Amino acid sequence: MQAQSQVSQKQTQPRNLLPSLREVQFVCPLCRGELAVSEDIYGCETCDKKYPLHDGIPDFRVFPDPYLNFQEDYERTEIVLAGLEKYELEKLLEYYWSFSDITPEDLRPKFIRSVMLGEERAKRTLETFDDDTFKNKIAAKKVLEIGSGTGNFLAVAAGRYERVIGIDIAMRWLHVSRRRFMDKGLPAPPLVCCCAEYLPFADCSFDLAVMTSTLEFVKDQAKVLSECARSLTDVGALYVNSVNRYSLATDPYAYLWGVGFLPRAWQSEYVRRRRDATYKTRTLSYPEFNRLARREFARCEFALPDVSSATLEQFSTFTRQQVYFYRFLKKLPAFSLLLKQIGPGWDVVLRKKPVEE
Repeated sequence: MQAQSQVSQKQTQPRNLLPSLREVQFVCPLCRGELAVSEDIYGCETCDKKYPLHDGIPDFRVFPDPYLNFQEDYERTEIVLAGLEKYELEKLLEYYWSFSDITPEDLRPKFIRSVMLGEERAKRTLETFDDDTFKNKIAAKKVLEIGSGTGNFLAVAAGRYERVIGIDIAMRWLHVSRRRFMDKGLPAPPLVCCCAEYLPFADCSFDLAVMTSTLEFVKDQAKVLSECARSLTDVGALYVNSVNRYSLATDPYAYLWGVGFLPRAWQSEYVRRRRDATYKTRTLSYPEFNRLARREFARCEFALPDVSSATLEQFSTFTRQQVYFYRFLKKLPAFSLLLKQIGPGWDVVLRKKPVEE
């Protein structure tokens, strides 16, 4: 069937494609058919769709991100590109957010701090793949990061795996992430703009998919998990770090307490009134996540996340005390299930097939 056809190994690549993508084979995100190439455009004759490049990054999006339409995203991308050679990452973020009418000024420093600490969080993620956090260690060669954002995970994982591809629905953030690598004197990693619900990769392309603080922002969570399962090998794994809707901690995206306890229809207006900010996040409860994941994956293993030392140092004394108390409680078996229900979130590994003991 055409929908299952694979891209020919003889396919030519667009001339201005990022060098790191030269060996990557793409399929149409809609029908998963073979793509033709004309200069700087991928095309699918079956769907009659064109997928252009933007400064080396292919744009396979089926729909725009929740915050900006296609044209607005391209305009913001041009702002990023104008500052890409001028500013190091932190200054580039300040420069970019100075043009933003979406993010309130009082939240911008918090988001910038989070970006700058991102690599420390990513290192902690990799540590969980090797230590006793999960029953089985996570081994992989070809890795897909869904929602790669500013390149936190890509930066620390690139030397560990044979190939790590980062995708994001926002073209602007993919170009911001290039600055992280420029600061390190490294070439841009493989970056692809696409929707997580419509991945431009053939079946069984990856051993591991990684989603950190991404599932709560996608348009169709069930479709995303289905696409992850399709793109993974039979022995592949999906790692998800996600926020708990019913956490007793403050919401990490609105910096407000109690957002998740409100009916979903009220959450956006509550954040708008309290923060004058746009809120299009859909966090899940522990039962909701569990039910959703088990539709596509045979094994679902939850773990309670920790905070890296470098990140903890940035918190206030009161917040650090809360983290210490949380660490104490999660060591107690009696509190493990309770914290899955009301804790800040989870590290989750999903597998298509049970791992043999």
